[in-house]
Amino acid sequence: MSIPPPDGPTEPLRPAPRQRVPERTVPPAPEPSAVLARVEAALDSLRTGLMIVGVIAVAALGVAIYGLVTGDDSGTTGAGGASAERVSELDDRLDRISRQVQDLRSGSGGDTDDDAQDRIEALEESVKTLAERPTPGDATQAVEELSGRIDAVVRDVEALKQGQTP
Repeated sequence: MSIPPPDGPTEPLRPAPRQRVPERTVPPAPEPSAVLARVEAALDSLRTGLMIVGVIAVAALGVAIYGLVTGDDSGTTGAGGASAERVSELDDRLDRISRQVQDLRSGSGGDTDDDAQDRIEALEESVKTLAERPTPGDATQAVEELSGRIDAVVRDVEALKQGQTP
């Protein structure tokens, strides 16, 4: 028996043990049908949201049109204020009084001074009553304007009386 010779330079090298390298794992590519399904689901939810917003907009438009059609045509300027009709009545009354003063100036009026004074006092009372009522801005302005016009008529009547008395 012979003794094996020691490892020598002529002896072939033994292969080194192989190290296992972990393989890279790549996630699988998504299927095109799955991507399309997700896009369709997103579009469906967007459509649903837009339909809800559309229904709300149409309802608001309907309420607005109803409000315009059945609007309050009474001509009031505010809550509890003088209506346009009332201001128009006062304006007509003032015009009538103004015509009466013009008739007195021309001498064609048959009223006596006492009748004119009674009318002036009645007008002053109605103006005071109207001025004491709480009204919003537009009606208050109209009443003040009419009050000023009535005061002008009173001054005209007084000037007319001064001119008629000897």
